[in-house]
Amino acid sequence: MKILYLSFDPGIPYWGTKGASIHIREFTKTLKEVGHMVTTVAARVGDSNKKAKDIFELPKVEADFFHQENSKEFHLLAESKAFAQNFGLRKLLMQVKTKKFDLVYERYSLFGIAGLSFSKENRLPFVLEVNSPLVEEAKTHRQLTLEPLARAVEGYLFSNAGHLVAVSDAVKDYIGSVAPKAVVTVVPNGVDVRPFLKVGASNGKPEKSRKEKFTVGFVGSLKPWHGLEFLLEAFRRLPENQNIELKIVGDGPLRSSLEKLAQKLQIQNHVAFTGSVDFEKIPKTLKTLDVLVAPYPRMDSFYFSPLKIFEYMAAGRPIVASRIGQVAEILEDGKNALLVQPENSEALAAALLRLKSDRKLGELLGAQAQKVAAEKHSWKNRLKTVEAIFKSLVDKK
Repeated sequence: MKILYLSFDPGIPYWGTKGASIHIREFTKTLKEVGHMVTTVAARVGDSNKKAKDIFELPKVEADFFHQENSKEFHLLAESKAFAQNFGLRKLLMQVKTKKFDLVYERYSLFGIAGLSFSKENRLPFVLEVNSPLVEEAKTHRQLTLEPLARAVEGYLFSNAGHLVAVSDAVKDYIGSVAPKAVVTVVPNGVDVRPFLKVGASNGKPEKSRKEKFTVGFVGSLKPWHGLEFLLEAFRRLPENQNIELKIVGDGPLRSSLEKLAQKLQIQNHVAFTGSVDFEKIPKTLKTLDVLVAPYPRMDSFYFSPLKIFEYMAAGRPIVASRIGQVAEILEDGKNALLVQPENSEALAAALLRLKSDRKLGELLGAQAQKVAAEKHSWKNRLKTVEAIFKSLVDKK
């Protein structure tokens, strides 16, 4: 099948390091591996050293910003610019339409309507993937000046897509609140276990070259919904004589405040902020850590399908995570992870000490997590559901 894949968000470069970029690359890679022909159009491609003949970048909308970045005027101009990119996308899509696609698959982004318009004009099935309630997310964590326009675009997309793919039940419920008649299937994130099996021991056992210090690790973006302040507080509660260090791998808007918090808690000498690493280095990075932590905070609606959970599982290392949302559905306490209540730093610290003192338990949890990741949560497994959606839509044409 010839598939046109669209990613309209300029904050998600195709070759980027954050989870959304990884999701796009892994999903399209798997589509190609099972025999589909995929042409990708992205708002930003990213790394100019990596070229591919089937990946196209949107022409940039030139606009000078003379206002402070956190001002209302700045956000108004930035959002207007995002909507204006529809014209560039439309022009680019007209250039690639000669490939005669069977289907259009788009990752939902604020203000993007050109993909649906293109599919309607060319009578192509349109599948929309929704990873989060973007309008609510923008209002809560950033600033949304053109909210009426954003909601109008969202309603138009949700109501007119041939099929919607939601990454979690919470996202499916959100779609239903906007477009009650929308046809939605839940397809969580996944992982390609193969790169993790190639690095070191694949059964969760410590590698021979490991130093004796016990290393607790977090890998991901440093954003409010990851609950890293509770991880730092948990680390403060650990006995100083236990020879434990904390490594936070990733970058993001909270890095400076988290570094200051580590100083305030007087643990800065035992905490390392390493910055982001390329996705190709993630398997090896995870293998250097003794326990992997996902300390999500308490949330009214936990709508995420955390890519990091699946990567943690694939790494074969013991996991400590918050008992919340899809995390509690994927991980089983005492079988392939240890789960604690969100924002309970005392319980988190106790779980970390338990894994340090009981290495055999850590090995068993890690091995089982990796086994479950390979059997149930591979991208190829996820794609079986997506391909069934594709077939049903194409057969209706």
